[in-house]
Amino acid sequence: MIRNFSSKDSTKYEAVFFDLDGTIAESGTGCLNGVRYMLEKIGFEENDEAKLQAFVGPAVKMHLKEAYSFSDKQAAEAYVFYRDYYDSKGIYESCLYEGIEDAIKAIKSTGKTLYVATLKPQDQAETMLKRFGISALFSGVFGARHDLGIYHKNGVLQRASEMLGNGLHAVMVGDRYYDIISGQHVGFDTIGVLYGYGDYEELKTAGCDYLVDSVQDLYTMLGRQDI
Repeated sequence: MIRNFSSKDSTKYEAVFFDLDGTIAESGTGCLNGVRYMLEKIGFEENDEAKLQAFVGPAVKMHLKEAYSFSDKQAAEAYVFYRDYYDSKGIYESCLYEGIEDAIKAIKSTGKTLYVATLKPQDQAETMLKRFGISALFSGVFGARHDLGIYHKNGVLQRASEMLGNGLHAVMVGDRYYDIISGQHVGFDTIGVLYGYGDYEELKTAGCDYLVDSVQDLYTMLGRQDI
C-alpha cells in the first residue's frame, strides 16, 4: 500500500536519496553481531534485546555516547572492535532486500539521479554497495564522516545538499524516524518504508509525506513512468 499523507505529486522528483540499512540492505544481523562482539571485548553486558536492536541504524559510536553515556574516548575505543568485526565479517552477513535492485534500476530509468545517504561510515557504505554490485546505479554516496564530525543523518544530508546545490528537488527514502526528520531538515520530501526496521507509528509521527509497505510499492511510486 502507498499512503500519501501530504497529497504531493510523486512524479516530480529529480533526485532520490536512499538510506542503506533497512532500505536497500537487510543488514541487522551483521550489525548486531558486531555490537555483541564489541560489547564482549570491552566487558560490557547488555541482555536487553530491544536495546541491542536499537544499535541497528544509528552511528554506533554516537549511540554509545547517547544511550550509554560513554565518553568520546570510551566510544572510540569500543568502536574499534565493532569495525574489526564488521569490516571482516559483518558486511558479508547482509543482503539486498528482494526486488530492491530492480526497483532502483527502474527508478533510475525514469531519469532521476540517485544517491545513498547513510549513517554508515562513507567508506564502509561504498564497500557494501560494491559488494552488492549496485554502486554504479548511484551518482554519489554520502555517509557518516567522523573526521568531519558528521555522526547524525542531519549532518549527512546537510553535507550532500551543500555539495550538490541547495534547491535540489529531491525525496529521501528511509525506514527510521531520523531519515524522515533529516530529509525535512534540508527541505526534501520524505518516504517511509515499512519493510525495514521502523514501524508505522514511528514513521507517521516523524511526519513522512508518503509511507509504503513494500519494495514493490516503492517501485510503483517512483519507478513507473505511466502513472
